[in-house]
Amino acid sequence: MKRASIFLILSLIWTTFLPASGDDLTGDKLGSNDIIGTDLLESELVRTDLLETDLPGINLDNVDIDSLFLNANKLYQQGDYEPALEGYNAVILSGSESADLYYNMGNAAYRSNSIGHAILYYEKALKLEPAHEDAIHNLDFVSRYRLDAFEEVPVLFIGAWIRWFIQLFPEQTWSILALIFFIIILTGLLIYLFSRNIVIRKTGFISALVALVLFVITFSSSISRHRDIINPDAGIILSPSVVVRSSPSESGTELFILHEGTKIEVNEEVSGWQNIKVIDGREGWIMARDFESI
Repeated sequence: MKRASIFLILSLIWTTFLPASGDDLTGDKLGSNDIIGTDLLESELVRTDLLETDLPGINLDNVDIDSLFLNANKLYQQGDYEPALEGYNAVILSGSESADLYYNMGNAAYRSNSIGHAILYYEKALKLEPAHEDAIHNLDFVSRYRLDAFEEVPVLFIGAWIRWFIQLFPEQTWSILALIFFIIILTGLLIYLFSRNIVIRKTGFISALVALVLFVITFSSSISRHRDIINPDAGIILSPSVVVRSSPSESGTELFILHEGTKIEVNEEVSGWQNIKVIDGREGWIMARDFESI
């Protein structure tokens, strides 16, 4: 029991002080004038292929991440949107990410005429920081250009509420709250065990009991947020159009067609084919290369 308690405490402390995946890289992001909802042309968009894994002249093993990030911002402000997007992608490939980084990538992707990538990056920003107001605004703006519109299958209120509650805070915030409540539990138990005043003992016991409930809630939320990041269960269609089939093969029956920017639920993968589900409840199989996980 003692070993389990020690392990739990160390795990909480380790999780709390890890750099949050949503932390800002440099404290610098594009200014409010770069929020795309304020000044974009209402024109039809054509998808282009943007992200290249090979970046000539960039050695990702010996690179200054802050410099890459700032240089990409500079390219964006100069109107060089595709090079800026490559610079942001180089930061991702170097192993760093933040909500502001994905937000800027969404802006650059839209300016480069790629709705699919823009929606993907705004969704990634909101996954790391659900309350990112600029990303929320821009995602709503860009989503108007999607060709697909589905009527969502009703979800049980309790399930939707739990999902909303868990996404209130990033993983690190939930971890910090869990650690705080765990400390309150220990403090309350110590007061209960060693205090001679009956009122103080009762207060310590009740405080520990309430903190235990809150600890379970916050710790579970932290684990859930971590799983969402490590094992994504949603994605965005990036190909201009995708035929959804009844089985994981080209010979499968054509069920329906999805277009760029559509959000999907991701299930199992079989030999390069991904089982997906859209919000109206329909399911099928598409090639894994046609979408990217959020």
